[in-house]
Amino acid sequence: MRIETCSVSGAPIYPGHGMAFVRNDGKVFRFSSRKCRKLFERRVNANRIAWTKAYRRNHGKELSVDTTFEFEKRRNVPVKYDRELYSKTIQAMKKVSEIQEKRQRSFYFKRMVSSLKQRKMQVQREIKMSRDLIYAPVSAVGKAHTIKQKEESKKLDTEMKLKNTSSKKKQQEEEDSDVEIDE
Repeated sequence: MRIETCSVSGAPIYPGHGMAFVRNDGKVFRFSSRKCRKLFERRVNANRIAWTKAYRRNHGKELSVDTTFEFEKRRNVPVKYDRELYSKTIQAMKKVSEIQEKRQRSFYFKRMVSSLKQRKMQVQREIKMSRDLIYAPVSAVGKAHTIKQKEESKKLDTEMKLKNTSSKKKQQEEEDSDVEIDE
């Protein structure tokens, strides 16, 4: 049993699903859904429909050039049954699919790096613009605390000034008393 691919969308078609259309020249087109068949009948270009595999590959949304795709090519050459060959083939298919998944993940993350940077910058701009909304509950308490601190610092400053002025006056008086004036 083969898993076919849709001629329009590129989606997999499992046995017993989808529709087939055979053109006069013998070419077989397979469709995963009625939607795909209608698009094919209207001769809509699959490269212009955003949800198709063709569009995604042409616009750099999916991995399009990879050596693992060579293993997926359809081969119509009959092979004599050999149990070892089939077991090796199945193991190779598993390895190829693992490699392909890793490459697709890395391709996706590389593609998303720029959008993540843009999103971070956008969030930082929003935070800068609306800082008062973020700090509002804390700032009310913080303002009261800073006002108290300012008042306390003013009191301390005035006390220090008073102490300094009183000590200066005492020093001057002491100096004046030490100095004798001869007349």
